[in-house]
Order: sequence, then C-alpha cells, then structure tokens
Amino acid sequence: MSSQPSPVIPSLGSTFGALFVGATIAAILFGIMNLQVLIYFKKYPNDWSLYRHSVALFWVLDTVHVALGTHALYHYLIDMSGNLLGSLEVNIIWSMRVQLVVKVWTIVLVQGVYAIRLWKLGIHFHKIVPWFVFLAVAASLGAGIFLSSDIYVTPSLASVSIINRSIYTFYSMIITADLIIALMMCYYLRKSRSALFNSTSTADLLLGLMRLVLVSGIATSACSLFSLFTYIKWPKTLIFVAIDFILPRLYINSLLAMFNYRHQHSSNRFDNENFRHSIPPVLRFASNTEEGHAKTDISLALSEIPDILSSDKSESSKETVDSPI
Repeated sequence: MSSQPSPVIPSLGSTFGALFVGATIAAILFGIMNLQVLIYFKKYPNDWSLYRHSVALFWVLDTVHVALGTHALYHYLIDMSGNLLGSLEVNIIWSMRVQLVVKVWTIVLVQGVYAIRLWKLGIHFHKIVPWFVFLAVAASLGAGIFLSSDIYVTPSLASVSIINRSIYTFYSMIITADLIIALMMCYYLRKSRSALFNSTSTADLLLGLMRLVLVSGIATSACSLFSLFTYIKWPKTLIFVAIDFILPRLYINSLLAMFNYRHQHSSNRFDNENFRHSIPPVLRFASNTEEGHAKTDISLALSEIPDILSSDKSESSKETVDSPI
C-alpha cells in the first residue's frame, strides 16, 4: 500500500515572514505620512478644497489600511500559530480581502489627483498631453475594478495564482500610468528651472535627486514593477503581498511630498523672477549743461555694458603694452 505524498509546505520566511517585514516597513511609512499630513495642513490651510479633501481622504484610507493589515497579520501569526499550511489553505480572512481592495482604490485615487495636478500645470505641456494621463488613470480604474472582483472570489492565500490575469492587468496599467506621470513631472520640474537641478554641493544634489524620485512618482513606478516581478518570479509565496502593504503608503507619501514641495519650489522661482525684473533694462544718467541750464539724458542699455567693459579692458592692456619702459 503506497502512502500518499505529503503536501509541500512553503517556508515561513517567504510567506508570513515576508508579510511581517512588509507590515513593519508600512508602519514606518504610515508615521512619515502622518507627519506630511500635518505639514500640509499647516502650510496650506487655504489650499484648493479638492486637494485638502483628497489629503484627508487618503489619511482615512491609509489608517483603515493599517488597521485591516494589522488585524489580518494578527489572525495568521497569532490565532493560527503553528499551522502554516492550514493558514495558507483556509479561507482568506475578511480583513485581508478588504485591505487589498483599499490598496487598489488608494493607488487609483492618488493617480487621479496626480492627473488633476498635471492638468492644472497644462500650460507647460501641449494641450493634448494631459489627456494621456487621464486615459492611463481610467485604464488603471478599470483594471482595479477587475482585480477587486477577483479578490473576493479567491478562496485562500495559496490559490492567489488563479487570479494572475487580473493581477498582471492591474500592475501593467498602474506601472504605465506611473511612468507617464513621472516623465511629465520630471519635464515640468526641469522646464521650470527648479533649484532641484541647480545644486552646487554633493549633499544638496543627492537630496534633490531623492526628492525628485519621490515627487515625480519614479519611486512608486519602481515599487509597482518590483511587486509584479516578485509575483511572476515567486507565485507560491506572499512576497508580493508584503510589497502591497507598502505600496499605498508610498503613493500617498509621494503625493504629499509633491504638495509640500510646492511652496519652496514656487518661492525660489518667484525670488529669481523678482530679482530679474527688479533690475531696469536701461540705466539713465541726467546731467546739467552750463549753457542755458539745459538737461541732457544719457541712456545706456545693460546689454551693452559687457561690451564696453571688454573694450575698456582691451584698451588698457594695449596702453600697458605700448608704454615705454
């Protein structure tokens, strides 16, 4: 009588160990997000109502996401401790399903706010370009609805691979939208001659690059791409779910960093423009003549000053060479 082969038990580190690490990093990002929300409402109490309500909504969604993720993690690590295979094959707990759906809609809504922001900055782009962002966000919305419906028909964590089509579609759409947003934000920051690109010291340059990666959406694109890669590479693990714990907070922090950077960016540009416009294009000198007390105005364009200085310098050097010793 042949014995039945025992089921293959995945490692604890690649399943719930990965979830624990992801939840820890997500908790750190949640604290950073709270700090950024406080900074935003302190600096912009009279900001556009859509932005203020969006920030409040994202704070609520992220708080709910943290609570749901903590409840799900407690259930699998404490309530079902010592039964790894049973934890993976039992029906997915309700908090895990809901937090995955909250993650999907948080990402789509953040991309929508980015699209509105780029539409308001449309003066820097061709008028048809922002519509590509709205089209990409609409595709992400459709893929998010597709994935949300599949999450509720998935029986267990071990059978997540059966919804691979909706997962591939959703991540492909949000990665595409993120790349379009990142390219347009980088173009806008470069076009506006931000201080981000005029740093002199190495520390300022590195800080500017870090801010660029976060503000433009490059970080969210990389994280989404990495999550899709881990799902394709290790479909029987929960590594990509651990990254999903981090992903919505990274999106919200990226959006808040973009909002909170506006004051510094606009003030730098405003100061440069004020300095440029405060210098008159023409210098005028008034002199009184002895005869008839007639006044004579002498106008000198600033653009001619470098030529005059260079000619004076050449004349003085010529006199120095020709002078007898």
